[in-house]
Amino acid sequence: MNYRTLIFTIAALAISIGGVHASGWDDARSIAMAGSYTAVARGYDAIGFNPANLALPDAQGTAVQIFGVGSMVNNNAFSMGDYNKYNGAYLTETDKRDILAKIPDEGLRFRGNSAASMLSFSFGQLAVSTTVEASGSGEVSKDIIDLAFFGNRIGQTIDINGSDGEALAHVDLNIAYARQVKTFEWGDLTAGINVKYIYGIVYFDIADATASVVTRTDGINSDGSVTVRSAMGGSGFGMDLGTAATFRGDWVFSAGIRNLISTISWKTDAEETEYMYTATSLTAESAGDDSTVISDEITHDLGSFSTSLAPQINLGAAHELGAFLVSADLKFGLRDRAGVSTTPELSVGSECNYIHFLPIRAGIGLGGLNGASLGLGAGLRVSAFSLDFAWASSGTVTPSMGRGASLAISSGLRF
Repeated sequence: MNYRTLIFTIAALAISIGGVHASGWDDARSIAMAGSYTAVARGYDAIGFNPANLALPDAQGTAVQIFGVGSMVNNNAFSMGDYNKYNGAYLTETDKRDILAKIPDEGLRFRGNSAASMLSFSFGQLAVSTTVEASGSGEVSKDIIDLAFFGNRIGQTIDINGSDGEALAHVDLNIAYARQVKTFEWGDLTAGINVKYIYGIVYFDIADATASVVTRTDGINSDGSVTVRSAMGGSGFGMDLGTAATFRGDWVFSAGIRNLISTISWKTDAEETEYMYTATSLTAESAGDDSTVISDEITHDLGSFSTSLAPQINLGAAHELGAFLVSADLKFGLRDRAGVSTTPELSVGSECNYIHFLPIRAGIGLGGLNGASLGLGAGLRVSAFSLDFAWASSGTVTPSMGRGASLAISSGLRF
């Protein structure tokens, strides 16, 4: 892996961990309602959830996005309370065992997602948007942390496998269109499609990582290897489909599949690098001896390789009750990838519009990338202008015990 690839890889990871590959992370209204937004999204917002919403009767008109930005970061073991407790503290034997007990047997997993968009617009049944998305995920074997805390007994061999990681950043140019399919006595049925050109910025994947450690009386013997596939540019396309229906005037049902078809061909600096090392009789005194630790790096030019974005199914329902809007969503990915989980996510949310210029929103979610989550947010409406803020916990509905968080702010004009 050359120097330029390494710099861009680190940058991509920083973007993703600093905070979305699953669309909607840059929409504050969606985050505040814990993602229960598939039947609520209108105008250019519909692109990330279900393009068929563009043809719903209440979606007509013109909308222009000023900006939208949001991010999420979480893990499967530690809360903010744990961080505050152990950060900078002297770790006793009991502390180390408590920390290790919090990590699931499958390892410490972390995820980060970020998205930003600007100057998207919708006019009637047509919408266009440009979104920059970044996502990253990784897993560290529990054995590595155990070894770091408690070391290795004389004569014991530890095989450290199961660590992996993936990071991806890309720009999507979306063009969506929807139309009314048929009008029934109970309401309208619509269908929509979104076609997107995908410009790949960077891709990084740990294809394989193995290591073994043996502690002997004369020192530590260890060997291992890490295989990394990476690229610095590519392009491709994708397609989303959906259908939506109104029912008795105040119900909306919506179903969409994101990335039904997608492919990115990575051609710029596409390579695979294998890092290998061997340590023999390693001790504190011999650590600086070049003959004790031998490492090597082999890089293969791949020419090109292809990846795809994981398909995700979004199912939603929404109902208006006077000044209240209530909604529910069920989402799940068809493959586990950075930013998408096959674990189903069920969420419910509400928006209160008693004060027309100051809508208040809240939602609760279970499953998916976040586990349990609590969303909160508010908006400001002044004539056609809107400004929305949102925060959501990750891993629990108790903010102080959350294992991550999401933040988003978005603004637009609707006429």
